Amino acid sequence: MESPSLSRVLIANRGEIAVRLIRAVREAGLEAVAVHPADDRDSLHVRRADAAVPLPGEGVAAYLDAAAIARAARQSGCGAVHPGYGFLSENADFAQLCADAGLVFIGPTPETLRVMGDKAQARAFAAAHKVAVLPGTSGPTTLEEARAFAGKHGAVMVKALSGGGGRGMLEVTDLNDLAEAFERCRSEARAAFGNDALYVERLAVRPRHIEVQVIGDGRAVQHLGERDCSIQRRHQKLIEVAPSPSLNDKLRQRIAGAALQLAKALNYRSLGTFEFLVDGDEFFFMEANPRLQVEHTVTEEVTGVDLVAAQLRIAAGASLADIGLSEPPRPRGFAVQARVNLETLDADGLPRPSAGTIRGFALPFGPGVRVDTCGYSGYRVNPRYDSLIAKVIGHGDDFATAARRCATALAEFEIGGLATNLDLAHAIVTDSDFTSGPLDTSYIATHLDRLLAHRRPALASADAQAEVSQKEVQPIVPAGALGVFAPMSGVLVSLAVAPGDTVQAGATVAVLEAMKMEHLIRAPQAMRIDAVPAQAGAMVDQGCLLACGTPIQGADEAAGAAMVKQKAEDWSAEVAEIERRHELAHAMGGPGKVARQRGDGKLTARERIEAMADAGSFREIGALAGFASYDGSGQATQVLPANFVAGTARLNGRKIALGVDDFTGRGGSGDAAIHAKQIYLEHYARQMRLPMVRLLDGQSGGGSVKMARDAGYTYIPVNPGWDAVVDNLSLVPVAAAALGPTVGLGAARFVMSHLGVLVEGLGQVFTAGPPVVLGGTGEKLTKEELGGADVHRNNGTAERIVPNEATAFTAIREFLGYLPGSVFELPPVRACTDPADRREESLLSAIPRSKRRPYKIGPILDAVFDAGSVFTYAEYGGSTVTALARLDGHPVGVISGDPMKGAAMSVQGAQAIGRLVDLCGTFHLPIVSLSDQAGVNIGSAAESQATIRAGARAIAAVYQARVPQAEIIMRRVYGVGGAGIVNRHQANRCWAWPSGDWGSLPARGGIEAAFRAEIEASADRSATIERIAAQLDALASPFRTAEHFGVQDLIDPRDTRALLCDWVRDAYRLLPELLGRPAFGCRP
Repeated sequence: MESPSLSRVLIANRGEIAVRLIRAVREAGLEAVAVHPADDRDSLHVRRADAAVPLPGEGVAAYLDAAAIARAARQSGCGAVHPGYGFLSENADFAQLCADAGLVFIGPTPETLRVMGDKAQARAFAAAHKVAVLPGTSGPTTLEEARAFAGKHGAVMVKALSGGGGRGMLEVTDLNDLAEAFERCRSEARAAFGNDALYVERLAVRPRHIEVQVIGDGRAVQHLGERDCSIQRRHQKLIEVAPSPSLNDKLRQRIAGAALQLAKALNYRSLGTFEFLVDGDEFFFMEANPRLQVEHTVTEEVTGVDLVAAQLRIAAGASLADIGLSEPPRPRGFAVQARVNLETLDADGLPRPSAGTIRGFALPFGPGVRVDTCGYSGYRVNPRYDSLIAKVIGHGDDFATAARRCATALAEFEIGGLATNLDLAHAIVTDSDFTSGPLDTSYIATHLDRLLAHRRPALASADAQAEVSQKEVQPIVPAGALGVFAPMSGVLVSLAVAPGDTVQAGATVAVLEAMKMEHLIRAPQAMRIDAVPAQAGAMVDQGCLLACGTPIQGADEAAGAAMVKQKAEDWSAEVAEIERRHELAHAMGGPGKVARQRGDGKLTARERIEAMADAGSFREIGALAGFASYDGSGQATQVLPANFVAGTARLNGRKIALGVDDFTGRGGSGDAAIHAKQIYLEHYARQMRLPMVRLLDGQSGGGSVKMARDAGYTYIPVNPGWDAVVDNLSLVPVAAAALGPTVGLGAARFVMSHLGVLVEGLGQVFTAGPPVVLGGTGEKLTKEELGGADVHRNNGTAERIVPNEATAFTAIREFLGYLPGSVFELPPVRACTDPADRREESLLSAIPRSKRRPYKIGPILDAVFDAGSVFTYAEYGGSTVTALARLDGHPVGVISGDPMKGAAMSVQGAQAIGRLVDLCGTFHLPIVSLSDQAGVNIGSAAESQATIRAGARAIAAVYQARVPQAEIIMRRVYGVGGAGIVNRHQANRCWAWPSGDWGSLPARGGIEAAFRAEIEASADRSATIERIAAQLDALASPFRTAEHFGVQDLIDPRDTRALLCDWVRDAYRLLPELLGRPAFGCRP
């Protein structure tokens, strides 16, 4: 492998995929370490691994314990973790935890997982990149929001925001069933993925399910064809085919193109799948699975590419070119996969899992047959886990041959002692409707009776015996009593009844978990509960008695009244009022104001929170703050929420304080504000040392003339919470986005940040709005003319100007990713798969030999710093480039020049340098200067702008910074600006390229002034100037400077990255000495 850090890999999964991963790791010459809780110690993956580490807990929860798994990896000497699929495979927090622990996460980056692992964010991302999506909610969705959406769009699909595999996913065609479906999906999602956030989308009727396999190395992406996954039961795939036998080439190319478009936009790394619903010639992005898929096998069979091996090599730093995937591989025939589950389907199509001990296990074999499995004879199946026991794959030159080979293998597969879906799978792959196609996701439901009646030609008697043995379980029920039994083996999640309760027919008695799915067990008729022999949390067998009682006829009014009385004595009324007020807060300024906000092309405050924060992470502070109207009895009749939403959230897993203006509340003005809320959040960020993010739209609670009239007096203005606002600049990272007209106090809060992002066309920043300006100066201006993007593009008010809100949120997330949570922490160092000793040949010719020819700085930055890590900071610097980047995973500040825009430092360039250096000094980021600095701008225009003072301020910031500094001299270092681009009075490391050129002034530019007497005394003025210039050119050789130690070293440009990566490790050893508040503070 490319990196010794992958010599030992921890497999953070179980079942057949863990066995598959262990085999791939071993074939790569590495060692595989398994993990398991006590109740899974007998699984095959534990036996196959080189070592195994027990996990605390039991069941699925153990495999979701991110901290325990990371700890197991470190303790067992692993340098990498492979999450497989399901469990933590799409958990961005886990990926970040691995990176923070120095472990290579074999999968996409945490940033990609935060976008694609959250289905609502993934949908928004697809829509932003012009890929069609079905209508749906935009983030974690409440039941009321789901009801409102269903009322508008009709039938819906409720889905878990995280994970996949059909978990936490239900169709709802009757609005009356929505609440129950919501709770079931939430519980399933929490159990399977550790995240119970949901969203809903319009239900697509009878679509085809097509997914595209992609792979990327963080720079380039490629597809490996599509798979048809339309054959599903309860939204879980049963049969997969590659390639799709029913797609025409044009549609196939369009879908693959859409997948690549999204992958490229993500700079995708590792394996991933982009899934689409296809209806005729239209297709809609559904979701992405940023991980290895269950059905990766069929792609491997038709492409000849070992996807897991490719994933391991990319994690070790290989490129697509290195592994031979610069072009998409041509498919070789067709492959059909059938998932073999330890379950049967009942007459309604619901799965009935089987549990017990496998009494016999004989695998099929033959040409074109592959079986991936975790089963063996004597294995006792645990109902806490997924029912998948094997995958049978048939490969052939055409679709019919592949289906036939799969069917033969299914007929030969023998599993004794347990019921399976082998008959069902065989029925599907031999069905004429399947082989003639095309198929849609309703296939199983449409043909269920015929499929369930089918039997394989070589049916194993053990299966039938298993069904009989399970039916023979006959618990004892008291005479005359009515029993409620477990319809399958599983874990009893909860009991909804107790002795003495009265329940109606169809009421929920218990919830049973089997194979990560939850099943409601209902009362067969109205009954009084006499006994509940089962215990919540226990494992139960099929047919186990859960509860029994006395049947009753008609309504038992006394019992009903008792139950009502019992409920009335609790705090339900107050809780209901809390919920009502939360709903009012979420309604913001009311439907009319919300419609106007959206009509202006802007997201609402609540939508901005969903788009900005990690899914489900927002914890609101002061949700009930607002302006209430009360009736004579003291009951609140109306509540207008405060126009500022405050709370904490997580961005890429890191906690922040988040304040969001609500423009629907009187444009954010002070007469609809509760200032204490805004003040508290700034103080809370300061006290808890949390990064502060402000999403601004309006006056941010600033004053209005109306306030004086309502109060009956005028007041001396005080900027709310300004002591904390100022202090936070020297304590925690602060980012702000202008998402609408950001006026007065809002404008001040915008510039009181380390990063200000302005959305072009939506956001404006000005001290006073057009009406006030008209009355004060007589200027009649629009908001755009007064403070829009064109006004602020180059004046330093905003670091970044972006096209839309989504891009603004992405910029803030990326920016904060380089910085610590506060000045008392070190910058976050990430595991880096980009080799520290990478040598880019392009650097040898990056600087033209002609000093008059400019060059592009972007490719040089990409060649020196970690791949994909360069984040442009201030866009207003003109020829001065400021950025954040990483060296071997270590965040650094970057100063450079862009010769395509000029050579010298302008006022704006000096401002950009000062801002970046102050940022790095405050938050302990070492600074790297890639120097090509011809000094400070000269000429009358420069002098009229006091450019030298601005330049001197930037240089002062450089000299006052206590963080380590390093310099690569690429070309020019002249004058005051060049001299001060790094602190040359400290022992800062400096290397020069052969193209380096330096001096107090450019030699040719100063000849006439320095040698005026000699030139005027000569007979040939031009010849004398050329002679002197030639002499100076000879003296300007960088080798002469190096001989006198005027420059520390001349280097091959291709060695730049390795030298800086070595330096940055030394620099980070010094940083703990700098922790704490900066000596000079930080100013806007």
